[in-house]
Amino acid sequence: MTDELDLLRGANPVSADTGPWRDRPLDARAEQLLRRLPSRDRRRRTARRTAWSVATAAAATVVALALTVSDSGSSPAVAAPRPLVAHVSRTDVPLTEIVRRARAAAGGSTEKSERGSHVQTWALAMESGKDAVTLPVESLTRWNADGSGSLLEVATDPRHPGRPVIADGTPPHAVHDGEVLRKATYPAGIHGANQDYFEDPPAGAAALREYLAVWSPGADRDATELISAVESFLTVWTPGPRQRADIVTLLSRIEGLRPAGKVTDRVGREGQAFQYTHSGSRHLIVLDPDDGRVLDVEETATRDDPEYRVKAGDVLSYRAWMS
Repeated sequence: MTDELDLLRGANPVSADTGPWRDRPLDARAEQLLRRLPSRDRRRRTARRTAWSVATAAAATVVALALTVSDSGSSPAVAAPRPLVAHVSRTDVPLTEIVRRARAAAGGSTEKSERGSHVQTWALAMESGKDAVTLPVESLTRWNADGSGSLLEVATDPRHPGRPVIADGTPPHAVHDGEVLRKATYPAGIHGANQDYFEDPPAGAAALREYLAVWSPGADRDATELISAVESFLTVWTPGPRQRADIVTLLSRIEGLRPAGKVTDRVGREGQAFQYTHSGSRHLIVLDPDDGRVLDVEETATRDDPEYRVKAGDVLSYRAWMS
């Protein structure tokens, strides 16, 4: 990891007064800041606005200027998605039934959780007095038993929102328009640069919550922190049936988590949505009703914030897990 950072620091920078930006590489600072975007939730504690305005906004602003999607002219790779819209129907599946189905699926399964994930991430970056800038990213990580692995991050094509840009394989590769932001391979060890959740997750909902709280303090007692911890965990692990059942069991115990109805997510999957509102924002959690798999987590604002030009209903972030 140290060698990688040294290489980044030594990269040829792109000066702010040179142009045009199109087809130029990201400078070292942009690369390092960009890597922090998907991990925004670990900074989402009491100083949320400060973290976004200082670190995330700086990263997204640099990237918005420096990054363009291949063959897309000079338009920067930025987009503002609309919130997912859920519809209540008679065929909605209650959360208790989803938990039952997930436990039933886990009962006779020997499938284990796998290290690695395939996820689309979009995060709103805010800077006081300026319009928000955004960067949609799709990432694929795969880890082997000896700790070796690979990572691929690609900027998704804003002309085709939601369309996967990475095809899994050996090695994984980009298959649609999109700028490769980062590609790395890691030797055997403690799973490359990823030090969070490196131990195998335990069985049982209570044990899993304690496990999550080790890396996400507060996840054992606060609903918002628990949701954030589940998001972080799912960027490191693709859970097997037992962990899926444990996760949905933990979610079902959140007081105030309400059914929202059926929803079609950004990659065309139909799921059952549940919402949790708190402190000026709302989490929409989309589950596969058949096995309890977490498909998406979206956060939207529930009140206006004129300082950051955010309105109630604006999407703050979303993650869509592809596997």
